[in-house]
Amino acid sequence: MEKCPDKVAAYLTHELRSPLQALRFALELLNKDLDQGETEKNKRILDAALLATDRMRAHIDDILEMSRIQMGQARVERQVCSPGQLAEETGRYFEAWAERKWIKLSVAVEEGCPEVTADPRRIVQALTNLITNAVKYTPTAGTVEVRVRRGRRDEAGFVVFTVRDTGCGIAPEDLPRIFRYFVQGDGEADGAGLGLPLARAFVELQGGKMWVHSRKGEGAAFHFSLPVHIPAARAAASSADAPLRERSPQE
Repeated sequence: MEKCPDKVAAYLTHELRSPLQALRFALELLNKDLDQGETEKNKRILDAALLATDRMRAHIDDILEMSRIQMGQARVERQVCSPGQLAEETGRYFEAWAERKWIKLSVAVEEGCPEVTADPRRIVQALTNLITNAVKYTPTAGTVEVRVRRGRRDEAGFVVFTVRDTGCGIAPEDLPRIFRYFVQGDGEADGAGLGLPLARAFVELQGGKMWVHSRKGEGAAFHFSLPVHIPAARAAASSADAPLRERSPQE
């Protein structure tokens, strides 16, 4: 996995300076207006301050996650979970944002889609990063589709998630590098430079993979797969049915 400690300081300086400055200005205004009893204005200032702190917390969380992954300390707590339910719950988080942009956001789950063995928190994080980019870069009256289906052919044994948008797409020269840490495209790729590589890392930690199809001006479709849950009884039966290989004395 690519390591880039030389870029962390630059990232922190650039990405955290703006929300920190916004927070300071908001609190200064709030302090100035407290004596004037302007409660409605103070409410708006407090909202702006809270948004700034949320943004800083998100950046810090991303950097900590990146550090844990690169040091091999990222925790994955696997359990049996419903991929469709997780996709639907995550999609609901974005309904208000999509509605404000007049974007049609839909979530569709294939009937009979199997359960997966995965960390539900990590699945939600990966989906959140992908849907955030999709909504962010899709223009007004566009569409964002989240799909969950059983894998077929080369994807057999996996469940495949897809986040497809009608945004501006990704330039061909950016496609090979959008999953690298701190890499940004020309406005179409992941703006922070961490969302996409973290999403892919969360998936790969659970035995899956992530890939993208996109053309400039034609939107983008991000896909990732996770292994289907195999009940313990079935796994044991498959192991018992496996043919035995006779070992030679030299082995």
